Amino acid sequence: AALILLTLFMRGSLAGISMRAAAENFSVARLMGIKANRVIALAFVISGLLAGVAGVLWVSRSGSVAPAMGFVPILKAFIATVIGGLGSLPGAVLGGFVLAAAEIFFIVALPTSVQPFSDPFALLLVIAILYFKPNGLLAPVAERV
Repeated sequence: AALILLTLFMRGSLAGISMRAAAENFSVARLMGIKANRVIALAFVISGLLAGVAGVLWVSRSGSVAPAMGFVPILKAFIATVIGGLGSLPGAVLGGFVLAAAEIFFIVALPTSVQPFSDPFALLLVIAILYFKPNGLLAPVAERV
């Protein structure tokens, strides 16, 4: 639900379009009259809200909190974003699905003695994907000049 709302906000509202413009070319966005400080503040507010939602969901699932517990999810989110294509929200979601499917496949397919080491096999698949599609699965289409 949060992904759908974020996509609708980024594509349909003036603030979302301003954020996308500022992300693409900050100087030109300022020249076009977009108030950069407001866009930056709004981006921080949205990211904070999404991080708060993720934190609540994480704590409700695990039941406890520790300072270093977010390293693995952040690393996997970064890998999913790279797989999907930087700058593409649907690509990041697709990258997350591909990474999760690869991890589950290797947990199921590998023998029990090797299952704790399923993450390196999934990361090898990521390397293979990036070898053939270096910009990610759904990388933004570059303009022809």
